[in-house]
Amino acid sequence: MNEQELSKSYDPTEVEGRWYPVWMEKGYFTAAASSDKPPFCIVLPPPNVTGSLHLGHALTASIQDILSRWKRMSGFNVLWLPGTDHAGIATQMVVEKELKKTEGKSRHDLGREEFLQRVWTWKEKYGARIGEQHKVLGASLDWTRERFTMDPGLSRAVREVFVRLHEEKLIYRAAKLINWCPSCRTALSDLEVEHEEKDGSLWHIRYPVEGGELVVATTRPETMLGDTAVAVHPDDERYKHLIGKKVKLPLVGREIPVIADAELVNPAFGTGVVKVTPAHDFNDYQTGLRHSLPMVSIFDDAARTNREAGAYAGLDRYEARKKVLADLVEQGLLEKEDKHKLSVGGCQRCTTVVEPRLSPQWFVKIEPLATPAIQAVEQGRTKFVPENWANTYFSWMRNIMDWCISRQLWWGHQIPAFYCAACSPKPAGQ
Repeated sequence: MNEQELSKSYDPTEVEGRWYPVWMEKGYFTAAASSDKPPFCIVLPPPNVTGSLHLGHALTASIQDILSRWKRMSGFNVLWLPGTDHAGIATQMVVEKELKKTEGKSRHDLGREEFLQRVWTWKEKYGARIGEQHKVLGASLDWTRERFTMDPGLSRAVREVFVRLHEEKLIYRAAKLINWCPSCRTALSDLEVEHEEKDGSLWHIRYPVEGGELVVATTRPETMLGDTAVAVHPDDERYKHLIGKKVKLPLVGREIPVIADAELVNPAFGTGVVKVTPAHDFNDYQTGLRHSLPMVSIFDDAARTNREAGAYAGLDRYEARKKVLADLVEQGLLEKEDKHKLSVGGCQRCTTVVEPRLSPQWFVKIEPLATPAIQAVEQGRTKFVPENWANTYFSWMRNIMDWCISRQLWWGHQIPAFYCAACSPKPAGQ
């Protein structure tokens, strides 16, 4: 009898490469639609088709694989559903960069139809690696049911859900302040903006007012071109007598009101006087709504100054800052500049500094959806381990704003809304 000597060391490539195809051939991971066993289903959180698995994916896949195998061994009909996400912004960026590098062209040079064909070609070439990596991990996914978020069936499902939520008044369209990436030229959700503390400056600018001046402290002097008010705290004795008066906006010359707002102004920060630019700052936007202020937008979709900026039109936002500061110095209106740490939001995909922008977009109404989710935790039907994470959950869910769901991309699901060109022109960027 010939005995085969066991290897002294474990060779995963030999063992795993041999057994996984056997499991697949035997159909061990395939859920049976007609089974009378109790069902157990997990949907794999779809990784972006642009990338490769990282340690976080490996951890999630391992946990889900353990649960799936345990349930199979416990007599359940298990479906662990695999799939990948089309990753609208990331995929479009990857293909655009490749197009620029190899052909020196932009997507606009190709046109939408040809560009989308290039993206599909790229997806067919590189999109399978996520699945292959899961197979190397030994993940017991039902590959007979693999899905891609741009599949025809899922695209129909997206349209159907959008229409249903719109009919239920949970999806609506409005002109609101959103996160805008001037490089990707699209709206972003809050989760697609990454904040980083950076070195900046706090500029103190003199705003002429009847009988004197108010000194305003700001980290973005270029946005003063869109100021529509100056705010002070209603209890600040230094400025009470000025509430209701007018100041003259430097460099622009128009008169804007002095308002009292306890939510916006911290009397102890800076000079205790805050410029209000509702179209370019989220806190100012809420202030503008509270006081019914005009909203003057001074940037286009590339973050270049537009006609509303007057003599400063046609400049990149940072060029506009330099020119504004130079003119303030020349006119003796810049009191001083202090070094200041500030949180700067960047696009998660391209790292470009995000610009708050007033724009017509589509939103999901969150409060009716968040309320039952909060109640599920409050009533103990959903539990957090460890329990203290429930506090983080409550803080997030109770303060969440309506969610911007529209994107100005070519690759991805199109919102099923149509505009009459004869009676109302299609909004820019939609």
